Amino acid sequence: MGVTNRRSFAVGGLLGGLGTVGLAGLQVYEAYALNPFTPQLERVALPLPVGHESLAGLTIGFVADTHVGPYVAPEDVFRATTLLARERPDIVLLGGDYISASPRFAAPAAAVLGELVRAVPLGGYAVLGNHDAGERGRAERVTAALEGAGIRVLRNASTAIHTGRGTLWIAGVDEALMARANPQVTFAGIPSDAAVLALWHEPDYADRTAALGAFAQLSGHSHGGQVRLPGIGPLMLPLGGQRYVMGLNEAGGMPVYTTRGVGVFLPPFRYNCPPEVTLVSLVAPSTGAHTTT
Repeated sequence: MGVTNRRSFAVGGLLGGLGTVGLAGLQVYEAYALNPFTPQLERVALPLPVGHESLAGLTIGFVADTHVGPYVAPEDVFRATTLLARERPDIVLLGGDYISASPRFAAPAAAVLGELVRAVPLGGYAVLGNHDAGERGRAERVTAALEGAGIRVLRNASTAIHTGRGTLWIAGVDEALMARANPQVTFAGIPSDAAVLALWHEPDYADRTAALGAFAQLSGHSHGGQVRLPGIGPLMLPLGGQRYVMGLNEAGGMPVYTTRGVGVFLPPFRYNCPPEVTLVSLVAPSTGAHTTT
C-alpha cells in the first residue's frame, strides 16, 4: 500500500470510527431526551363472550405506567392522554404505577388522569401498581388522590358498568408484588354469565383471571422492556412482566394485552419501545383478538 493510500485508509478509518461514536451518542441522546416523550396511540380489538354481542362497539381508553416523578412530568402524561381524548372512548381504565419515587407525586398524577376521565361518559376505573404500594400509607395516598379526581380504584374488587347496550364488568385485581392480590375475592360477586374484563397491573398472572372467567385482561408493568435492542430484545424485565411483555398475547385461551406504558423508570431511557396509550374496541365474539392500525 502506498503512502497516499495508507493515509487515505487511516483518515477513512478515523472518520468511520468517529461516525460510529457519533451515531451511538445520538442514539443515547434520543433514548433519553426524545423517545420517552413521543407517545403513540395503539389500537386493539378484543372479542366479547357469546351472549354479549350488544356490547360490540364499546371503546375503552387504557393508560398505565405514567410514573409521574423525577423523570416524567404531568405535561408529559397529558401529551399522551390527549391522543386518547381525541378518540372519545366510552370508558377509561388505568393499569397502575401512576407515580415514581414518592407519594407526593400522587396529586399531580391524579389531576392529569382525572382530566381524561371527566371527558368520557362512563367514567374511569383503576388498579394500583407496585410503585403505588409498598411503604406504609403509600397505597392509601395514591388511592385517595385518584378517587379525589373522580377515578374509582378497584383493589380486589369488581364493578358493573351499565353501558346502555349491556353490562360490562371490570374485575380489578390488586397489585401482586407490593400488595395482596386476590383474584378469587375479586371475582366472587360477579355473575357466572357476565362479560368480565380483568384489570391487573402485572400481566404474567393472566392465566388466573382466565380460569375465573374473564374474556380478556389489560395490564402494564413491563414497559415493553423500555430498551429493546435489535436481535436481542428487552434488556431488563420486572418480575411479573416477563411472560407477556408487550402487545397482544394469549394466556389460558384468553387475550391479554400489555401496554408499553406512558412513562419511564430507571434507567430513564426508551429505545425501540415508544410510550403508548391504547384504544381498546370490544368486537363481536366471532372476531378474533387483533391489533389494528
